[in-house]
Amino acid sequence: MLAQARVVTLAGQPIAYTLKRSVRRRRIVLSVDETGLTVHVPWHTGERQIAAVIAQSQSWIARQLAAWAQRKPRRRAWAHGEQLDFLGRQLSLALIQREGVPLARLRDDAVLEVGLPAAPEPERVREMVVRWYRRHALPHLSERVTHFCARLDTPAPRVFLSDARTRWGSCNAQREIRLNWRLMQAAAHVVDYVVAHEVAHLKVLSHSSRFWRVVERIYPDYEAAKAELAAMSHHFMSL
Repeated sequence: MLAQARVVTLAGQPIAYTLKRSVRRRRIVLSVDETGLTVHVPWHTGERQIAAVIAQSQSWIARQLAAWAQRKPRRRAWAHGEQLDFLGRQLSLALIQREGVPLARLRDDAVLEVGLPAAPEPERVREMVVRWYRRHALPHLSERVTHFCARLDTPAPRVFLSDARTRWGSCNAQREIRLNWRLMQAAAHVVDYVVAHEVAHLKVLSHSSRFWRVVERIYPDYEAAKAELAAMSHHFMSL
């Protein structure tokens, strides 16, 4: 596959996009996500044909880009009272002055209390919040992996945390599953979809129709959860 960064002018506005050529592709496909517009084409597609397809689809492209722009995450100030996502519910960030060892803890099941010296830097607050998420992520995600492995009657694999910015999980031939700690922001049923997805790869490493049948067997409502995650991915990944 060959990927090229390009710019096209639509309705008088320059639009950056990525052109991807592939020997396996048989037709031109346009896609828009949080990274912008991507044009997927067969390897020998001519420039005129590419330009014509983009021009014919400019209204659709504009709508999709506008929709994704509205999904951009709110900027986090890491200040007292800020709202944080945790397993589908909202926590309020409480900053308290604390001498000695910094501390982050959940209070009353609704407040994430972070204790730091007076006037902490926002990046220091973020660091403490991230540590708190990671501390809770491995036990929770490991338990869900064990749960779905039992449904497949397969031994639970080794589970690791991932810090990836573009994917929620992975599974390799060595039976190792990696899950993004940022998943802890999502609702529990969305987390379960990602876990079920990776557990299914213990049986089928590809994304073939057989693989999706395995996913459906252990998590029947996976399509709705998958769509919900896609809608919130940009926000969750921005943490």
